[in-house]
Amino acid sequence: MATLIVFHEVEDGEHWAKAWTPGPGSRHEMFARIGVSARTFKNPEHPNSVGLILEVPDMERFQAFMASDEANQAMEEDRLKVDTLRMLGEFSP
Repeated sequence: MATLIVFHEVEDGEHWAKAWTPGPGSRHEMFARIGVSARTFKNPEHPNSVGLILEVPDMERFQAFMASDEANQAMEEDRLKVDTLRMLGEFSP
């Protein structure tokens, strides 16, 4: 299991947060289809600065999904500023 920290800027933090509201069609549901669980975060002082902690059981599947049209469409719908996207993977020195 890989643990990732993902952070980025969005055009509208409230709009982004609504996409993560649990239920049918949510981003939680979208990631769960590939076995990924997500915890969401938002900077209280800068609400358009958001992040996730992801638990990823299969990195190859995750990377293929992130390159898919579905993921790209979701990022566009969520008004994600893709050029600000950063991802950190947990490691043991």
